[in-house]
Amino acid sequence: MYSTTFNSVTQTTRLEAYLRRPTPRARQILYTLGTRQMTARQLANEMKFSDLNSVKPRLTELKEMGLIVADKVTYDSITGRNVALWRKSDVR
Repeated sequence: MYSTTFNSVTQTTRLEAYLRRPTPRARQILYTLGTRQMTARQLANEMKFSDLNSVKPRLTELKEMGLIVADKVTYDSITGRNVALWRKSDVR
């Protein structure tokens, strides 16, 4: 009984870790950010994406994982709106 419970627990925790790992695009965003602060538009441009929807959903996922934070605001001259500046959560 103990080994069955242990196996199902380890399988469950392994599955949870697998499901919470960043996707390849999210890892690319983390790599692109490095130690900088960037907007979603800046990230998309640097990563050669023309559509912001290529990065915005991954930014949300990374934020929910606690890997990035949006702690500053900057003005986006293209949209005429204030937008978030993203950075890795372990970089100050």
